[in-house]
Amino acid sequence: MSRQSNEGMKLVRADLGARLDALEASLAKRGPIGMAGQAAGIAALAADYGLMPVQRLAEGLIVALDQGGRGAAIEPWMERLRDAIDSDAIDEQAGTSWLASVWVRLAG
Repeated sequence: MSRQSNEGMKLVRADLGARLDALEASLAKRGPIGMAGQAAGIAALAADYGLMPVQRLAEGLIVALDQGGRGAAIEPWMERLRDAIDSDAIDEQAGTSWLASVWVRLAG
């Protein structure tokens, strides 16, 4: 990856992190109602840049939010999404691994 594209990806990841921060703050104030749109924005941006794990986790978060999830049902999605944003892993296999880790925590 060239220095320029590496710097560009850092900006994308910073934007994703800021969006996740805003979503987290909104959840704390208003609860899950209407928050799926913010998660969809994260998923779309991740898809635009080929960040498959981030996209998949954001899509899972959308489902959890649409089902009225709170607290324990949302926390694993948020934590893993933040981890994926900070990770260099971008492939489908990594996305599947991140999803599996969420399901293990939810089932646990």
